[in-house]
Amino acid sequence: MDGLVRDFRYAVRSLRKDRRFVGTSVFALALGIGAATVAFSAFYNLLFNAFAAKDASRLVVLSVQNAESLGLPELNLQPLEGSLSDLDAIRGQSRAFEDAAGSAHEIELLNDGKDNHQVYVAKVTGNAFDFYGVPPMLGRGILGDDAKAGAAPVFVMGYRTWTGEFGADPSVVGKNFLLNGEPRTLVGVMPPRFQAFGAMQQVWVPITDTRGTVGTASEPSVGTIMARLRRGVSIEAASAELDVIVKRLAQSKPKEFPKHFTARVQSATDFLMGPFGIGSAGGPEAEHFNIKHMLYDLLAGVMMLLLIACSGVANLLLARAAVREKEIAVRSALGATRWHLVQQLLVESSVLAIAACALGCVFAYFGVEGVAAVVPHKGHSIGGEAVIGLDFTVLFFTLGLTALTTLLCGLAPALHAVGRDVQPMLTGSGKGTGGSFRHGKFRAGLVIVEIALSIVLLAGAGLMIRSFYELTHIDLGFNAKNLLFVATWSPLASNSEPDKQGIIFKKVVERLQVLPGVTELAINNSLPGYNPSRRYEATVPGSTHSERAGFDKCSESLLRTLEMQMAGGRWLSQGDVDSAQHVAVINQTMATHFFGTENPLGRQVLAKAFEDKNQPPRDAYFQIIGVLRDVKDFGPQVPVLPMAFVPYTIGDGGLSYLGGGILFLRTKGDPGLLMNAVRNAVWAVDRNQAFSPETGPYREEFYRLTYSAHEFGLTTFTGVAGVALVLVVIGVFSVMAYTVSLQTQEIGIRMALGALPVEILQMVMRKGFALLAAGIFIGLFASYGLTRFLTSQIWGVSPTDPWTFGAVVALVVGVGLAACYLPARRATQVDPLVALRYE
Repeated sequence: MDGLVRDFRYAVRSLRKDRRFVGTSVFALALGIGAATVAFSAFYNLLFNAFAAKDASRLVVLSVQNAESLGLPELNLQPLEGSLSDLDAIRGQSRAFEDAAGSAHEIELLNDGKDNHQVYVAKVTGNAFDFYGVPPMLGRGILGDDAKAGAAPVFVMGYRTWTGEFGADPSVVGKNFLLNGEPRTLVGVMPPRFQAFGAMQQVWVPITDTRGTVGTASEPSVGTIMARLRRGVSIEAASAELDVIVKRLAQSKPKEFPKHFTARVQSATDFLMGPFGIGSAGGPEAEHFNIKHMLYDLLAGVMMLLLIACSGVANLLLARAAVREKEIAVRSALGATRWHLVQQLLVESSVLAIAACALGCVFAYFGVEGVAAVVPHKGHSIGGEAVIGLDFTVLFFTLGLTALTTLLCGLAPALHAVGRDVQPMLTGSGKGTGGSFRHGKFRAGLVIVEIALSIVLLAGAGLMIRSFYELTHIDLGFNAKNLLFVATWSPLASNSEPDKQGIIFKKVVERLQVLPGVTELAINNSLPGYNPSRRYEATVPGSTHSERAGFDKCSESLLRTLEMQMAGGRWLSQGDVDSAQHVAVINQTMATHFFGTENPLGRQVLAKAFEDKNQPPRDAYFQIIGVLRDVKDFGPQVPVLPMAFVPYTIGDGGLSYLGGGILFLRTKGDPGLLMNAVRNAVWAVDRNQAFSPETGPYREEFYRLTYSAHEFGLTTFTGVAGVALVLVVIGVFSVMAYTVSLQTQEIGIRMALGALPVEILQMVMRKGFALLAAGIFIGLFASYGLTRFLTSQIWGVSPTDPWTFGAVVALVVGVGLAACYLPARRATQVDPLVALRYE
C-alpha cells in the first residue's frame, strides 16, 4: 500500500507538468463516461425500473389480439377490458397470477369548497393499492372495504396535486371534497413517484362493487387489467392459461370479443414501450416507434463512444510513453520490476479516469436532464413513473465504467512501454526514439478504430436525421399552423341530459366564434392526422364490395378551418348540417376503393352503424356530394385509409365528445396566446366545463403525439454521434500533434537537406489522410451491417442510403483533415537549427 500511495503521489506530480495532455485526456474520457452514464440511466430506468411497484419485474398487462387483424395496425394488441366478474374469474381460475387489479380513467372536477380543479382520475379495484404495494406518504391508501356497496366514499390524492393545488398542506387529509359533485373524504396522499395505472393520474377512487344491488342494471367496468406473475411462471405459460380463461368468458358475451382472438400477456414494460404507452407514433391505430430497440441501440452506441474515448486516451498515453522511454529504461535498469512499472502507469491512467469520472458525472447530470425532457410522456394506460436520474444503480455503473476505462486506457500503453528492450533506449541520443510512424503502428491502429467506430455512429445518426426529415415533411393534406384545438365537456352533466349538453355546447361555439383573433371555427369528432373517428363497415348498394371506412362527423366550416382541398364536387353546406342531410364527402382513397375509375358523385354508400332500429334502413345511406383530396388521418407513416365526412348533426352524440365537443379554431397569430381567452369564454357559459389534456395549439400537440418518440431516438442517438465526432477530432489532432513533436528531429534533418515547407505539409497530411482512409473504409463496411439494426427506428429511407453515407464520409474527411492541418502547419515552421539540437 505504501508503494501504491507513492505511485499515486508521483502520478499526480507527473501529470501536473503536462496540463494540456491531462486536460485533453480528462475531457475526452469525461465525455465518454458521461454519455454512457446518461444512456444507462435511460436504459435501466425505462426498461428495468419503470414502475415503483413491489416486484415490478413480474407486472404484466392482460391483452387481446384479434386473429383476423391481417397485419392491420388498427387491430394490433389491445388491452383486455372487462367487468368485476371477469376480473374475479381470472383471479380465481388462474394459477399463473398471484393477483390482478383493474383501473379505468376519467377526467373529473374536484371542488374544495372554493373552486373547481380539473383532475385525472383512476377508478381502481379495491385491491389495487395492496397489489401495487407502495405505502402512502400521508394517511392510507384505498382498502378492499372502500369498494363495497354502501361504504363511505373516499379518495386518495397524488403528490403533484397535493403540492400544486393545496400547497403541500398535510391538514387536507381527512377533509371532505366534492368529486364530480359527489362528497368524498381524502384519506391519503401518495409519494411523488407513484402514478399507478396512469401517466397523468392525480386522484384515485375505488370502483364500487354494485353486484347484487337493487336497481343496478350492469356492473362497472374495471378498465385495463394488470396482474403479477407467480415466481417461476413464464409469460408464455401465463398467456396460454389466460387464453383458455378468456375464451371461456367470451362464450357468455360474444359481442364484446372478436370472432377469432387470442388472449395474451404482455410485460408491463413492453406495454409501456408499445403504442398504448410512450412508443406511439400516430396513435394506437398506427405503427409505433420501437423505443425498446432504440434503448438497446443507444446503449450499444455509447459503448462504442466509450471505446472511442478510451482509444484516443490510450493513444495519447502511448505517445506520452514514447516520450518517457528513456525514463522507463532508467527505472528498469535501476531494478524496477515490470509489474511495478505497469502498476505505476496504470495508476496514472486511473488518476485520469477518476478525474474524468468526476467531470463525467457533471456532464451526466445535465445530460440526464436533457434526456428526461425529450422522453415521450403520454396519458395512456400505464407509465409516467420512470425517473431518469443518477440513482445508486447508475452511479455504481459509472464507477464500474471508471475501472473499465482505467484498464482500456492504461493497460495496453503500460504493457507496450515496459515490454521493449531497454538497451536501445539507454543508448539513444534523443527522446522518443520510437516516435517515427514506422514504430507507431499500434497508435495508428487505435486512430483507425476511433474513425471506424465514429463512422458507424454517424451513419446511424444520419439515417435517423434523414428519416425524421422525411417524416416531418410529408404533406398531411391539412394545415396545422395557427390552429387551436379545444375539447371541452361537463363531467357533472348526466348522460340523460343530451339536450342540455347540446345547448351549453352551442353557447360555447357562439362565444368562441366572436373571440378577437379567431378567423374560422369548425366542429369535428376526431384529431386530423392522428386519430380519426371510428371505422365502420361500408358498402355500395348493388355491389358486393365491403370495406371498413372512417366516418368523420363535422361542420360545414371544417374545409376552410383546416385548409383542406377538394378534388371534385362540393363540400358540406350550412343547410346540409342544419337539416342533418344524409350526404357525405369522401376522400380520394375511398372513391378509388369503392368506385374505381367511375365518377362517385351522386352515388350512395351504406354505413350499417348508422342504422336506427326505429327508422327505415334508408337512414344508413349517404349520398356522395364531393371528393376530398387525401388527408393522412392515421398519421404520416400509415397509408391513407377510406374516409367519409358527414354532418355532425346526424344521429345521437353529434355534439358529443365525452359529453361535449371538439373544436378547431383558425387564428390570425400564435394560437397559444388565445388559450386564456378561450378558457374564460367557456367558463363564462358553464364553470363546470373541463378541458381535455390535448387542448392547445394543435401543431404542438400533433407534433408531441406523432413525432415525440422519433424525436427521442433522434436526439439521443445524434447526441452520441456528435460526441463521437468531437472525440475523433480530439484524437486525430492530439495524435498528429504528438507525432509531429516526436518527429521534430527528423523534420529538421529533412528541411536542412532542402525539403520545402509545402513538402513537409504534404508528408504529414498524407499520413493523416492514410489513417482517415483506412478508418473510413473499415467503418463503412461495419456500418453496412450494423445500420440494419436501426430498421425499426427509421422510416422512408434505406438502411444503406448512399446520400447519408456520402455525407458522413465527407464530414469525417473534412474534420479529420482539419484536425491534421494544424499539426502539419506547425511542422512546416520548425527551425532546422533548433530541430537538429532537439533533445
